[in-house]
Amino acid sequence: MKAPQSFKDRFAKDHLVQIYTDRIVKSAAIGIDRVRASRLGDNLSDEISLIHSRVHGGIYKFTAYKEKLISKGAQSSPRQISIPTVRDRITLRALCECLGDIYPEAKLKLPHNVIDALKAEVTTGTYAEFAKIDLQKFYPSIPHKLVLSSTWSRIRKREIRSLIDKAISTPTVPGSRGSSNVAKNERGVPQGLAISNLLAEISMLEVDKEFCSISGIWYCRYVDDILILAPHGKAEGAAREIILRLKRMGLTAHPPGPSSKTRIGPLTEQFSFLGYLIDNGQVSIRRESVLRFESSIAKILTAYKHKTSSITNAKEHERALAYCRWKINLRITGCTFNGKRLGWVAYFSQITTTSQLRSIGWTISKLLARFKLDGRIKPKSLIKTYYELTSRSIDSSSYIPNFDALTISQKRDRLAMWIGDRVNALSDERVERLLAIKITRAVRDLETDIAQSS
Repeated sequence: MKAPQSFKDRFAKDHLVQIYTDRIVKSAAIGIDRVRASRLGDNLSDEISLIHSRVHGGIYKFTAYKEKLISKGAQSSPRQISIPTVRDRITLRALCECLGDIYPEAKLKLPHNVIDALKAEVTTGTYAEFAKIDLQKFYPSIPHKLVLSSTWSRIRKREIRSLIDKAISTPTVPGSRGSSNVAKNERGVPQGLAISNLLAEISMLEVDKEFCSISGIWYCRYVDDILILAPHGKAEGAAREIILRLKRMGLTAHPPGPSSKTRIGPLTEQFSFLGYLIDNGQVSIRRESVLRFESSIAKILTAYKHKTSSITNAKEHERALAYCRWKINLRITGCTFNGKRLGWVAYFSQITTTSQLRSIGWTISKLLARFKLDGRIKPKSLIKTYYELTSRSIDSSSYIPNFDALTISQKRDRLAMWIGDRVNALSDERVERLLAIKITRAVRDLETDIAQSS
């Protein structure tokens, strides 16, 4: 779609209202102005009119993003996530849809499809070597010049260009500091915005096109991970060429080495990609990913133990147990939410052996026994989850919870795990909004497990 038509459609007042209703209103995220998404509805018409007039006038300005830091472990700096205000989230979502219309090929591929293609390639016998290249601090290091030149190649409309420029230069600040007298962001794409992934992908389109067209090698990039399969003696040269090309773009790859994230070796040597372990054509889950998943189950049980240590009321104790059971099973099965299959097993459904899933199931049983819950919690099965995921459509499995299909009565039952009998006094609308917030947070935990795995 041409940029002017997309801009007209996506930034129409009716569509901005639809974005708020469909994508924003139930969110619990709060920007630096401390305004909740639900409260914007009290003054929605005025807010939409303000967005519309300022965007179409080319004078829209984003409020500073609120900083959220996510730990990546003791050896790494935390990941900085940028949280916009509610008004800016509506604007950024409309801009994201606009960019998707103009650059449809830049939408991020599903990891399943990437691993599926990799499995097919490693078994052809065409390739003898691999090169795995990891970019350093990918999002924070993308030069603004690269983002702007890449997006403006198809976008002439001044209003869209202005929004892109202002969105990436708006600073991210701690919520306690405020946004006054803060310097503009001079480099990098803020993570956590609706447009973050698309802008990063658009910035890499040309280099992807260039290396995908090289005959004799297989090239794949997923966010900041690049993988090349090559014939004997060709992988090192191809990797060197890609690293130099990235350097000219202003991006830096980890230098190759035995202990580096960038590695070159024969295909007979095992290597990891997107959290999977590739070993002589067999695809399994990295040991680190398995340990993190087992640790997430242990944390749920530990939280339950601490919670119940101060509870004397039998009803409250039973509610805590129900919540613990629900969280463990959600970790195991994942769920369907907003039309998507989510969860750890869903992410790793491209494995060629289920032995690790059986081993994890055994570990979960041991953990439940250690916490004296083996008779009170009967966890769902990772193996059954795997077969449900690989043999059924998104709507046909009753084993994996579908939060999009809950009745209002079922929603009340779910919400009661958090707030108890108080749920009976709430309106249906309030129940739906509160449960959506709780489910969104739970789903974010599932996504965190996966992000740490890849």
